[in-house]
Amino acid sequence: MNPTPAVLGFDVGGQSVKAALVAADGKMIEHATAATGDATEVGHLLATLISLRQRLVGSRPIAGRIGIGIAGVVDRCGKLRGAPNLPLLTGQYLESSFGSALGVPVVVNNDADCAALAEGWGGAAEGRDDFLLVTIGTGIGSGLVLERHLRRGSSGYGCEFGHTIVEREGRRCGCGNRGCLEAYVSETAARNQAHEWSAWLASAVADHVAAHGGGFAEALFDLGGRGNAEAEQVAGRMVDVLGTAIGSMINVLDLTTIVLGGGIAPGFLARIERLRSAVAASLFARPVADVELLAASRGPWAGAIGAARAALSVAAV
Repeated sequence: MNPTPAVLGFDVGGQSVKAALVAADGKMIEHATAATGDATEVGHLLATLISLRQRLVGSRPIAGRIGIGIAGVVDRCGKLRGAPNLPLLTGQYLESSFGSALGVPVVVNNDADCAALAEGWGGAAEGRDDFLLVTIGTGIGSGLVLERHLRRGSSGYGCEFGHTIVEREGRRCGCGNRGCLEAYVSETAARNQAHEWSAWLASAVADHVAAHGGGFAEALFDLGGRGNAEAEQVAGRMVDVLGTAIGSMINVLDLTTIVLGGGIAPGFLARIERLRSAVAASLFARPVADVELLAASRGPWAGAIGAARAALSVAAV
């Protein structure tokens, strides 16, 4: 019997396209990147995908389906309903247009959904049937796997954990609603809360970013860990709010595994006991000892690897 051929996955973001050629066991064989931007339109993106495929694949045989993850909302018809960082692609039927140009069937999913598939395929959630991935960066992304299948909901928009409401009539979120989790737990939230807390804290955080790089959330976590009481209060509140929201999701979905990834996840994981306490305070009929809080392990290639997984299994339901 011939072995299962490698599969190609792409992760299309606002700044770059990542491409990964992945073996049937989930191990990445080769990878490459190319630049994008908010002026990226369909023709340019298609040319980029074709070029990356040629660089990675050449003449070697690959699976007859390609996976694409994209930073946006994708419906079940493969139409991109919204992508703030790729505005010229919004409204496009990506599966059909990409499939025609690439000459093979294409499976398009949200990038966080793809990252969740990657974490269950040789990543932190390997061997778990059910888990939630939460990525924390500029905003919050999430992907839900139940019974080893990606769950996208009836329209494809499911599991928008960042837009669950944690405070009625609360902070304004970038989505337009008020009180979304993302407005309290994200890089954007960290910047806003540091400025609102005090001019002194805002200045200290800005100085940290200028001196050390990174972002506002990283600065808050680092300054708090070094004894800055104001920074620790803001950082601690973000940890508490995230834990409360995770506990609520566990109550709804009966999960025991939560995977945390994204650029600012290390700050939350460094305060794991406080996070677990906040989760515990929200749980119903389950001890927090049952809950795993794991660090994502697939890194920046998770979206492309998970897109390849989706193409290999066509497992989204």
